[in-house]
Amino acid sequence: MNKEYSRTRLKVEWAIILLAASLLVGWVSADRSLLRIDNLIYDRLLQANRPASSDAIIVVAIDDESLRRVGRWPWPRETHAALLDAITDAKPRTIGYDILFTEAADAAGDASLGDAMRRAANVYVPLSFVAPGRNGARFDVQEPIAPVRRAAAAIGHVNLSFDPDGTVRRFSPSFGDSRQRWWHLAELAHGGLRRPPPAGSGAAVLIPFAGPAGHWPTIPAAAVLAGEVPPEFLRDKIVFVGATANALGAGHPIPSGGRMPGVEIQAHIANGLMTGRAMREAGPAAIFFFGIIPLWMAFLAFRFLPRRAAALAAAVMIGAVLFASASALIVFEFWLPPAAALAGLVCSYPLWAWRQLASADKFMRAELDRFRTDSRWLPEPERRFPPGGQLESTIAKLRLAISNARELRHFALDRLDQLPDAILVTDREGHIVLSNAAAASLFGSLGASIAEGDDCLALFTHFHLDPSRDPLPVTRKEGLLKVDCGDLDAATAEGHYYSVRFAPQSAATGAQVGWLIRFLDVSESRASQRQRDDIVQLLTHDMRSPQASIMALLDTAAPDEIDPGFAARIRHYAQRTLGLADGFVQLARAESLEYVIEEIDLNDILIDALDELWPQMTAKNIRAETLGGDERIIVEGERSLLTRALVNIIDNAIKYSPADTCVRCTLRREPDSGAGWLARCTISDEGPGLPADHCETIFARFARGPLGIGQKVEGVGLGLSFVYTVMVRHKGEVRCASEPGQGASFTLTLPALP
Repeated sequence: MNKEYSRTRLKVEWAIILLAASLLVGWVSADRSLLRIDNLIYDRLLQANRPASSDAIIVVAIDDESLRRVGRWPWPRETHAALLDAITDAKPRTIGYDILFTEAADAAGDASLGDAMRRAANVYVPLSFVAPGRNGARFDVQEPIAPVRRAAAAIGHVNLSFDPDGTVRRFSPSFGDSRQRWWHLAELAHGGLRRPPPAGSGAAVLIPFAGPAGHWPTIPAAAVLAGEVPPEFLRDKIVFVGATANALGAGHPIPSGGRMPGVEIQAHIANGLMTGRAMREAGPAAIFFFGIIPLWMAFLAFRFLPRRAAALAAAVMIGAVLFASASALIVFEFWLPPAAALAGLVCSYPLWAWRQLASADKFMRAELDRFRTDSRWLPEPERRFPPGGQLESTIAKLRLAISNARELRHFALDRLDQLPDAILVTDREGHIVLSNAAAASLFGSLGASIAEGDDCLALFTHFHLDPSRDPLPVTRKEGLLKVDCGDLDAATAEGHYYSVRFAPQSAATGAQVGWLIRFLDVSESRASQRQRDDIVQLLTHDMRSPQASIMALLDTAAPDEIDPGFAARIRHYAQRTLGLADGFVQLARAESLEYVIEEIDLNDILIDALDELWPQMTAKNIRAETLGGDERIIVEGERSLLTRALVNIIDNAIKYSPADTCVRCTLRREPDSGAGWLARCTISDEGPGLPADHCETIFARFARGPLGIGQKVEGVGLGLSFVYTVMVRHKGEVRCASEPGQGASFTLTLPALP
């Protein structure tokens, strides 16, 4: 019974697939959605079977040579009249003058043009249309000027039909509406038609192109005007006059590729009419039956033949369709578009093979359903794909992929739990997909719980911005989570501080799929910052004020009130305490200050530093030499801190240098190995120098030069530490080079602008 049921079900499904394929063919036949494919096949067939060319057609071209010889476009009407007279003298059969004369020029020129057409008596001219027309009309007609209208043998349209790919393949023998219709200019020039076109003559007809652009015998208009063309070339010919010059943009895309001037297209239309090769095109009904018959034959093969034989039958049907379409065009000049038939045949075999894969599809759906519900993971030994056909191998690979996906999920969850920071992973709408143990601990301490699918916006209510105490700028817009900035400084009501970072997560295609949100506890760093601020406040106010008072008391005390030697020692200790406080404050500013970056010329801040230290240099009769100051060396940095760093270096050079010596300041700009530029400032003195092992440790806090070398110099050992901190925060470096007895050189290096 089950076997009989399976056979009956297979027949029903076969009939359903056949009906669906038939509907597809009918839809494609009526909608012509595969017109591009039909056009591609038609273009190739047309190039392989071009119609014969009549020797009774010739083109008089207003080409680039004619524009050079006669003059710029537009030409005076007298020139056109002279061209018509020259052609008329050769006694052509008809003249199709494919130039619009819808605007009046000077009266004399218009009259001479009309007289020339009247003398010829066989000139056909075009009119134009403006769409949409006035008062709801489809179009308005722009007829030639009155002298031309009265003198022309007839007036026709020159409209062409453009396919969706922009190529010209069709024309309408007549065009118009219920008010009036006009023959195509090529129809008039070919047959000299005088009767009005019938109502059914407007259906588009395929143009039988006999060759590419430049196929027709062409004579420059300038040669005709100059009398260089023998009359025999034009006698008893259908002459088309029109623009071909590149400067006039007269070309249209054609099936063989490239562009063809409109006047040459008129010649191809007239040639098709003369040779009887005007291509007819099948209607939707014929296209449908042309597609449905091979489709049904293929499905009969699918029903009764083995798989390979059925595939071969489908291929034979495809070849038969292409052969029938080509034969109809070549032999009967009847275009039967094959794309609808090909679409039905190409789709039919995959639809039939789909039933062969139904069992695998059922298995895959069952495995995927189990994957969604089964959260267990157990280690398994390495698997080998079982031998068999493609179906068995695909099933085995699918099973392994599902196992790997489960393992990957477990790995991701395990790694998230090992992170010390609280992590939330959400979808685009802000619903929690994953979270780690740190997140559960954090929000548990805030009285909230986390579960998959929860709205993360509810968790953000436990935080406020620091220090404004405003809610976090995280909202939902059009159903999607919207974050105004990537990093937020937040705090809780309990006084804990967090850095909240939002990172968008993208799929392999680049589309955003969700957010990764990290909560970094910065409470300890905030406490350390407050302690640092308190220390800076202590140094800048609580320690400086008493020392300043002591200095003021010593300055205002009478000489007999305090022993001078005792007063000098008090002043020395007070100044040292003030120097220590200033050094701490400067170092703290260098470490924690938010820099205001600007473009700075190193020459300027070097001059500022030397000016500030001029009294000290003058006191010891030390001169300063600057080298390399002619070139502007621009860096980006915080001006006050960079100036203070130079002051500290030069001040040390002055302190440790003997009197009557020189401090040399050298500025230079050098290329960097990373294709950038470096600015270097070297300060050299003639002091006692340093041992080589002290050059690396001299920048540590409270580091001083070794005892017993040179004169004793007071200091607290924070000046060079300040210089080091400033240079590091500016992505630069400072180095010391020295030997005992040879002086010391300090080189500051910064990234320079080009």
